[in-house]
Amino acid sequence: MVLRQLSKEQAKEEVKKLVDKYDRILESGSIKRYSEDDTKKDFITPLFKALGWDVENEYSDDEVKNEEKISKGRVDYSFRINGIPKFFLEAKALKEDLDNIKFVEQAVNYSWHKGCTWAILTDFETIKIFNAEWKSANPLQAQFGQTLPCHLFLEKFDTLWLLSRENFEKKLLDTEAEKWGKKVKKTSVDKQLLDDLTKFRDLLNKNILKNNSSKNLSADDLDEAVQRIIDRLIFIRTLEDKELEAPMLQSVIREDLNKRIYKKLNLIFRKIDDIYNSKLFTKHLCEDLEIDDDILSKIINGLFNTSDNSVHYDFSAIDADVLGNIYEQYLGHILKKTDKRTKLAEGKAHRKEQGIYYTPTYVVDYIVKNTVGDLAKDKKFVLKKKSKK
Repeated sequence: MVLRQLSKEQAKEEVKKLVDKYDRILESGSIKRYSEDDTKKDFITPLFKALGWDVENEYSDDEVKNEEKISKGRVDYSFRINGIPKFFLEAKALKEDLDNIKFVEQAVNYSWHKGCTWAILTDFETIKIFNAEWKSANPLQAQFGQTLPCHLFLEKFDTLWLLSRENFEKKLLDTEAEKWGKKVKKTSVDKQLLDDLTKFRDLLNKNILKNNSSKNLSADDLDEAVQRIIDRLIFIRTLEDKELEAPMLQSVIREDLNKRIYKKLNLIFRKIDDIYNSKLFTKHLCEDLEIDDDILSKIINGLFNTSDNSVHYDFSAIDADVLGNIYEQYLGHILKKTDKRTKLAEGKAHRKEQGIYYTPTYVVDYIVKNTVGDLAKDKKFVLKKKSKK
């Protein structure tokens, strides 16, 4: 079946009913009793249904998805067309203060981490639209247009209609944004993280060569050691942001400055290996190297905030597709070692030779569904950490 789209005039009639309902509960005083769930059910969901979105996924599997709140900083919904997120929506209870900077940061940063341009913040009473790509010290400055109050939904219906499914298919909101002039844009999350990882790798290459000349490291040893260190740090940052483990990385550079950072990191590596039994943390040459504290501090700090401090990295919000594509490019760089210096060069041939290609999530899902899917049907699986001896 295909979702029956309301005409613009029909949609306006449905929105009028919602505004009238809001006026009634406002007059009765019962608005104070409305929770966030009540607001979603009675106002926000029907509003976006009127705007043409399959909010209950009656005709598609994932046009409007509830975002999992497995850690702090999640938003409520993603609105998708053909599986591609078009905007993320953070819903609040009626009478909530939408100017709360935490709400705005949450919505804008989440959208940026997902590689999505638009973020919506609403309690139905008002709607705020943010462009997550616009670069500014204050996220409030990323707001697109004026706040749209519900009592102006009908008068300014053309503005509200920019959030319709029909208009997102036509990319009309993007077109309107261009009329705002040449706003400075943030670097996209994939390009920003790729750039940062490449810099980290270069810093480690040079520092390890400087401090470990007596070990006569081969180019392959150096390449593997550097990669192992960065992979481990990203794994730990992901554990921290998903709140699977308590924060640990920042403490190694903030506490006991007389103790070498890499020794403290090695203790963390052993702890993680004991818990997760991952090959990534198996004892490795990289743990026997000398690395300067200032280099490690710079890298660890860089895995929390971008160099210009415009964005705080949230690894729990970065999709596997994004990380996978970053790694496909990142691992395509090869090490070229000369006497006491190394430099990074991008080598597509190297990627081809090494088989470094990322398989998108939707391809993996299809393969799994059509192979082990039937075998796993109706079976329950429980993932457990490795038990301590």
